[in-house]
Amino acid sequence: MQKKQEIILYTTFGCHLCEQVEAMIFTLNQQKNLTQKYNIIAFDIIDDEKILEEYRTTIPVLKNQATNEQLFWPFTFEQLNDWLT
Repeated sequence: MQKKQEIILYTTFGCHLCEQVEAMIFTLNQQKNLTQKYNIIAFDIIDDEKILEEYRTTIPVLKNQATNEQLFWPFTFEQLNDWLT
């Protein structure tokens, strides 16, 4: 069985753009069952001063922990789909 890739969603409370990305991920998961391949973890940037400084003005951001690839907002549903495949 293949090990799941860990994807971090950098977010924070009250971020409406982050909520849009969560909805996109939810829809993709329903279409493609992302949870078989990915472990997607929401990380609130307020919980880490270094991460807060790095992503404060760019969230939502997705980061693949295995490859260090990042996807910065703005992106479309199709771009998210392509990034995850």
